[in-house]
Amino acid sequence: MNVFVSPFNNPFINLALEDHFLRGGADLPVAFFYINRPSVILGRFQNPWLECNLPYLVKNDIWMVRRQSGGGCVFHDEGNLNYCFIYPEGMINRSRGVELIKSAFVKADIHLDISPRHDLWLDGKKISGSAFKQTKDASFHHGTFLISSDMEKLAESLKHTLIPKESKSIPSVRSQVTKLQDKYSDVTIQDVIDLIAHELKTTPRSFDESILSLYEVQQSFKQLTSWDWLWGETPAFEMSNGIKVRKGIVEEPIQGRFEKEFMRNLIDANELEKIFADFTEQNKAREEVF
Repeated sequence: MNVFVSPFNNPFINLALEDHFLRGGADLPVAFFYINRPSVILGRFQNPWLECNLPYLVKNDIWMVRRQSGGGCVFHDEGNLNYCFIYPEGMINRSRGVELIKSAFVKADIHLDISPRHDLWLDGKKISGSAFKQTKDASFHHGTFLISSDMEKLAESLKHTLIPKESKSIPSVRSQVTKLQDKYSDVTIQDVIDLIAHELKTTPRSFDESILSLYEVQQSFKQLTSWDWLWGETPAFEMSNGIKVRKGIVEEPIQGRFEKEFMRNLIDANELEKIFADFTEQNKAREEVF
């Protein structure tokens, strides 16, 4: 199995690279590791207003990202290792990745449990959440692994901005979480990468910025950073005041895009600032890539 470690900490780039590998950008199977800047990563079918504390994200320079896989909302920062196992069609097995990680940790005398949802638990608390995506020819299983993350920021980031009266989105399953250094204070992210690579009997490799010039990577990045994907992909929901929104479009009481300027005369000014937190700085930073 090829093992790659990303040199990038931009979550939009790393998700675009996952998509690139899934769609034939590397000889499979592949294990891909990356560390993102502080970000909240939504599942594809989730509602950011329900899953995230949007004003807190903006205030603390935490990005809001929507991935292509399903599942729940997670927090990434420099103390969290992200893994992605990508397999060709004939090797698809949802348990394979977490079983491999569990086996690697046993050799370090660290014992993890696998939940029915394919998450990893340490001493009764979740330490790794995961999600899946499948195409006709391949699939990936990706997940988080909390090693030294800021748990206070994690907790605050994943509080809701508003609670819809009704929502078609898939809510996160909230669990009590822990990080590896709470019990094993000397273990680093590099230690975990080395541990898993040793289990795979291979040496991790990196790649340079030339990979960002690939058309497929640029197209995936463009989609992931678009308003239509980040906000417009939100499943239908109804606010407590009766305003109904579907795919980023207000359907009732009048039709228009669910954005700050359009909603200015429909909701209270304080609520407006809370719901439509200003992600201008995130938008600028992520678009400087290409």
